[in-house]
Amino acid sequence: MKYKSFVINCSEHQADTCRHKPFTVVEYTFNYSDSEDKQLIDSLFSDARELADKVFPGAANDSVHARSHKKILANCLAGVLSEYCWKHFLNYRKETVRSTPFESAANQIDLEIISNRKKIEVRSSFPRNGICFAICHPKYEFDILGPYSNNYKPGEVKKDYFIRTLFDGIKRPIEILDLIKSNSFTLYLTGGATYEMMIDRQLSKEKNFIPEDSFSITTESVYLVVPFHNALDSKEIYHLIVNEK
Repeated sequence: MKYKSFVINCSEHQADTCRHKPFTVVEYTFNYSDSEDKQLIDSLFSDARELADKVFPGAANDSVHARSHKKILANCLAGVLSEYCWKHFLNYRKETVRSTPFESAANQIDLEIISNRKKIEVRSSFPRNGICFAICHPKYEFDILGPYSNNYKPGEVKKDYFIRTLFDGIKRPIEILDLIKSNSFTLYLTGGATYEMMIDRQLSKEKNFIPEDSFSITTESVYLVVPFHNALDSKEIYHLIVNEK
């Protein structure tokens, strides 16, 4: 596994971009022909299968639901890969976050800040037109996915941070099941947003859609999102999280 950071200057890719600040992303690359990477990928694949069976039990042996199970497996694999890489990145200098146990599909994949138990929701997506398009396009930019738009009322379980991974060059999520075993599989840790940013309507907006990495949602729902032009990049979200007390 190799990783590096680099800066995207959106004005170099989209003249009319809404993102005017440089955006630092972290690139992780896996090589399945490398023995250590193979061992890691096989382990993460095993975790994804276990998670998929919890989300959709028995479906793998049911021809009617097998295709749906394969999609769930792909989403689970994207989720555990995202969690692993974000955890590795955030723990690079000191142990800052840990994984949380899976409780339900509604909770997706989470990390927890060790010092104060604040929750970090990890989400992923598959931009078809490349990472620069996803971050920089003035109209079709991606975003940091937050809670359902009605989930910030009193009594609701809330997350404190929301972070996003992009899998570049994958047209359909199920392609990840084969591509992960290539000799150059790449993903990008892009950035994130805080809960406070999600409820600040100068920074966020409502978006009605079905997340690509959803484990169980099959109908459109309204989410709060922070578009990438308002989001924190990987460097900024890293410093916020590792400096939590």
